[in-house]
Amino acid sequence: MSGLFADVSWIGVLVGAVLAFGVGWFWYSPKGFYPAWSASAGVKHQPGDPMGAAFGSLIIGLLLYSTFVGVMMARGQCGPLVLGIVAFIIMGYSNNAFKKLGAVSRSVDAGSWAVSGALMILVQWIL
Repeated sequence: MSGLFADVSWIGVLVGAVLAFGVGWFWYSPKGFYPAWSASAGVKHQPGDPMGAAFGSLIIGLLLYSTFVGVMMARGQCGPLVLGIVAFIIMGYSNNAFKKLGAVSRSVDAGSWAVSGALMILVQWIL
């Protein structure tokens, strides 16, 4: 398994995940897309809502996403990486459609996943 992670920029993995979290924080904020997203998704968050599981799984997911990007970039596999990200976005969009979420919320989510992937690729490229 160590061969899988050879030459991965772990600083890039961490920075990519943190940047994606920060962008997502704004993306789903009241000044970002949250008002349109929540109206389309039918979701209303209140102060004090238990969000530990949501944030915990988000952090783990972003670290795994960024690790995937780091591994693929270390191998020079940018084409398959982009293909994988596009497939992930389409599957997530489809999943949200099956949940009957509105088109706006599906598009906001898809945009968030795309921007996160692009940031992670950029960070790996720079570092």
